Amino acid sequence: MSDIERVGQQAIIVESELTFTLAELSRVCGVEIALVETLVQEGVLSPQGDDPERWRFEGSVLPRARTATRLLMDLELNASAAALVLDLLDQIDALKADILRLTTAGYHG
Repeated sequence: MSDIERVGQQAIIVESELTFTLAELSRVCGVEIALVETLVQEGVLSPQGDDPERWRFEGSVLPRARTATRLLMDLELNASAAALVLDLLDQIDALKADILRLTTAGYHG
């Protein structure tokens, strides 16, 4: 199974089995390694591994990492604010899923 992220007119398919090192993730996001480390410290990204040299990120985190880096770069938010925005976006997605589930289940509240 794969995740699809739309970037402009281009679609990027990321296999969920794919993993990124810290350096690889920073490169595909177009940011410095220190910025990815900050996102990990803020809880935005959760790598597997004990220290930055051993960190591995699942391919499925790429859309979240790119969204976070766009918030930091384009909107000039700090890492804490980006983490808050991502949490709110996650809550919105969960609420939309609940609404869809309820409407398809025939719930009439």
